[in-house]
Amino acid sequence: MTFTRASDGRSLRFTGAHGDLARRSMSVDAAIGDAAAQPVDLSTYELDMTKMTVTMPSLNSPGSVEGRPFDTMLTQDGAAVFSQAFGASPVATGDSLATLAGHVDVVPALG
Repeated sequence: MTFTRASDGRSLRFTGAHGDLARRSMSVDAAIGDAAAQPVDLSTYELDMTKMTVTMPSLNSPGSVEGRPFDTMLTQDGAAVFSQAFGASPVATGDSLATLAGHVDVVPALG
């Protein structure tokens, strides 16, 4: 995902996003302009198990984990990378940055 400011072309690019359920965090590789990407803990979230559906895999079909929409909160490091790129963060640290949902297929191990 890339953010580009129309007035001067400054940009911030996020790649390699991944969530860590144990830490309840979302990390990305962030690149400001043409600089090399650096890892950033972008946001945190509360894990509400009432919004999670887990289906166990079988030999005939994959299982899945599905998360219905939930808010993510901007971390201090996330706010800092936005500020470095654009002079200010779009939201304050601890405020909602985005609403996410996800679906992951779980394939049984073979062998």
